[in-house]
Amino acid sequence: MSPTSNQILVPSTARPGDASLLELPWEEGRLLERGQRPDPSGDADLPVLIRQEPCSWYDGPLASLDLETTGRDPATDRILAVALYWQEPPSDPVPIVDTLVDPGPDVEIPAAAAEVHGITRDRLIAEAAPGLAQVLTEVHAALTDIAERRTGLVIYNAPFDWPFLAAELARLDPPRELPGCALIDPLVLDRHVDRYRRGKRTLEAACEVYGVTLDNAHDAGADALASLAIARAVGERWPEVGARSVEELQDLQVEAHRSWRDGFNAYLRRIDADRDPVTGTWPGTTAH
Repeated sequence: MSPTSNQILVPSTARPGDASLLELPWEEGRLLERGQRPDPSGDADLPVLIRQEPCSWYDGPLASLDLETTGRDPATDRILAVALYWQEPPSDPVPIVDTLVDPGPDVEIPAAAAEVHGITRDRLIAEAAPGLAQVLTEVHAALTDIAERRTGLVIYNAPFDWPFLAAELARLDPPRELPGCALIDPLVLDRHVDRYRRGKRTLEAACEVYGVTLDNAHDAGADALASLAIARAVGERWPEVGARSVEELQDLQVEAHRSWRDGFNAYLRRIDADRDPVTGTWPGTTAH
């Protein structure tokens, strides 16, 4: 942020080398030398508000993404809703995109999927949902900006949503690739730091554990906002996660997902479970 007429940047005495923002009720600001403070004479009663720069990823700017789809296979299923939010504390999250999308009149929406998220062909028509390609172009541009800023992008269960987005971007004309976003997956992080907690690890269950309100589960916007709040809560509660940088979290999540996958598959073999093993890597688009 650049200084305005009543905002000046000065080095912080509490955190050498960093900058703090002093908001002073002066008609014109001026840059102070290192360690210098305003002369209080004559202005002793004027308020000085100090806002420190965020010291951790979880209390700084974050984005959050959630999708609703026709099914679970990115190769054949399609996206029906997209929500992408941005939050820069202390402000509330704001939507970049939060909308139903129409992947085309020939795309079937299975009844089982509609029962989960409530999106039907009739609803897409009634709400005049924009075309998927149009929305994805906007989402791609926003994600590219987020990636360039190296701001964390929160996705609860990224191995589901991220490959879906990759597949849909590849269908555009011309095709586009996923931006190099730094992902933060609260599901993976929560399983890593609290691995022996009993119960489900759904978004709804995580909301209960971390005291987050989720009023309309399986609505893309509601899920994106809940995921964002859970990510901040995980970072604040667990120093093993919160003390790391967004870049350091990438390798941690790859390893944490691999460890959980291998351990879970070993458990399935021990109990001779009648289900397929978990495959794939985090976040689901590259081999590790």
